[in-house]
Amino acid sequence: MSGTSKKTGRRLSSQKNSSGNLGDVTLNDFANCSISSGKGRLKKAASNNVAREVKHLKEVDSRAWYEKLEEFEGDFEFVEEDGEDGATAYVIKKQPRRRKKTITEDDPSTRGGGLEYPLDVWFLISEHIRPEDVATFACICKSAMHVVSTAKFWFCLYKRYYKTVPNLPERLEPECMMRLYGLRTCVIRALHYMYPPFVNKLKVVTSFEVNPHSLTKRQCILMWHQKCKNQWVFYFKLKQHSTLIGRGTGTKPRQPDLLEMLEDVSANQDEGCKVLQVTCLNYIPHPLVLGQTLCNVTMTLSHGLCSYRMRLEFGSGPLCYNDNSNTLVFDPVVNVKVLDWWHPLYPHNSSMSLNFSQEDAD
Repeated sequence: MSGTSKKTGRRLSSQKNSSGNLGDVTLNDFANCSISSGKGRLKKAASNNVAREVKHLKEVDSRAWYEKLEEFEGDFEFVEEDGEDGATAYVIKKQPRRRKKTITEDDPSTRGGGLEYPLDVWFLISEHIRPEDVATFACICKSAMHVVSTAKFWFCLYKRYYKTVPNLPERLEPECMMRLYGLRTCVIRALHYMYPPFVNKLKVVTSFEVNPHSLTKRQCILMWHQKCKNQWVFYFKLKQHSTLIGRGTGTKPRQPDLLEMLEDVSANQDEGCKVLQVTCLNYIPHPLVLGQTLCNVTMTLSHGLCSYRMRLEFGSGPLCYNDNSNTLVFDPVVNVKVLDWWHPLYPHNSSMSLNFSQEDAD
């Protein structure tokens, strides 16, 4: 290279050092530098200037790196401007940034989960829930569902509506309600004896207003009959198949121990069961249909047009008719009832033994 260019480079370098400020470094400073070190390190004065400048920038702007990025975010637009020579040029300019609202942790609107009340608050609210609103209360949140699953809730509900009524089973008396096992089931049954809205709802249903066709596709797990004065009553206990067959999860469920079983508030041996009660004037022999599924129910008028004729068809599968199918015909039929497990007339174990003992005495 020529000596003139070297002199120019030395002159620029000396001017920068004399000013004491670190300026822009050009390609000419590197190409025509007269002093070069083999390690390519900056001079001590230059390194001090760099450190001083970095320290100054830190003191001026102490924001975090992600906050500084906001300066480069936003909407840009092309602005038409006239230059000094009269030519038209388009310049990219950033639009004024909208001021963002500072979000603090104390702002309730920033909490996605909402407010969470203590469990004691939900227990206090549960003391004012009506029996017909228990399901709605349990669907509010997990805390309300936990309250409904406790023995305290059901025992308080029982005490709130308890009153002396006739024909109340011994299992539903206050002395027996201290047991935790099946407490929820017993309270629901007791409310159908004592709570007026539930009692009046059952009184509205009269003979032949029930729909026995809803019992199809249920399996018969128990059947019996008994004589009541001059009539014969036939019972068929039917259970849903979904409650008989466990769901396949691939893993064997853990068997609860004896203490857990005795403290199971929601235990119900008759869950998913209904009883078909058919009352006839005469005894009608019929085959044994235990384990079979009710496939079809037919009710027509009998020949005298003063009573009904019921036809029950049972098969060995939920939807099949085969060689093992059995047909039961009841004629004449005086009354038909479909009883849920909470109905006062539902034949539980205690009521069945009482009825059979009365029959033997007669």
